[in-house]
Amino acid sequence: MSKKMLGDLMRQAQKIQAEMAKVQDEAKSKTVEATAGGGMVTAVANG
Repeated sequence: MSKKMLGDLMRQAQKIQAEMAKVQDEAKSKTVEATAGGGMVTAVANG
C-alpha cells in the first residue's frame, strides 16, 4: 500500500470518527416511544 493510499485511508477514518461522534451527540437528546398490544405495552428509549 502506498503512502498516499494510507494517508487517504487515515483521513477517511478520521472523517468517519467525527461523524460518529456527531451522531452519538444527537442521539443523547432523542427519545423514541413505541406502543403495542392495543396500547397495553409502551416502551420508551432515550439517549
